Amino acid sequence: MKIEIGESLALSYLKHVKGCIIYQTNWKVSSHWTINNKEKLDTIFEKVRREEAFSGIFKKSELDQFLKQAEIDAIGIDQTGKIYAIDIAYHGNGLGYGSTEESKARIMKKLVRSYLSILCYFSSPCSFLNPSPEEERCEIIFASPKVTGEREESIREYFNELKALLGAELKEDKVVLKYISNDEFKEQILDPTIEAGEKDADTNELFLRSYKLLNLPYTKAKPKKKKASSGRYLVSGQVK
Repeated sequence: MKIEIGESLALSYLKHVKGCIIYQTNWKVSSHWTINNKEKLDTIFEKVRREEAFSGIFKKSELDQFLKQAEIDAIGIDQTGKIYAIDIAYHGNGLGYGSTEESKARIMKKLVRSYLSILCYFSSPCSFLNPSPEEERCEIIFASPKVTGEREESIREYFNELKALLGAELKEDKVVLKYISNDEFKEQILDPTIEAGEKDADTNELFLRSYKLLNLPYTKAKPKKKKASSGRYLVSGQVK
């Protein structure tokens, strides 16, 4: 299975920075899993769909189909049971999800789908009604190292609108939505992951292996010294 470098970074971040003891890339839904919190899922789904600013992100999907298509780049659970779900987009020339409007829609769709998936598959029907005493039960993150110019401003504004729309539900469920890009990406994800992973040598972590390869103390090989000639040579089978 192909692993993208961004997904590998997200996995190392979950393991070494967030302290997740269970972690996985390319998380996908199974049709055999039980659907929990159906009434709450319907309420949130319809609330977002009815809002004019977000009505287009679902297109013609209904809730069941929307959940079946769930895929999260990296997911982890720490020792307190807190859940982290990360989607990460790494494009060399900047976020490449089409136009700004297409990019905004895709990012919000990922965030909403991850939120509904956590409510649906990571809880019993009543657990989110009586949340743990932890300040946050879940972090849902969309991250990208490079989002340029007006696109960045437009996406962040749209993201803030989504958070405001779902503010009551997120607070009740103790779920936090995060959009992390550019300098914040470096400060909050990249640098802490590199620092925390310095002492680990897990060969399954592609990102950390690549980083260590680039930072080996390379030195030019020293030429071998030639042995001094003894001055003897062979003439007609005799050494002179």
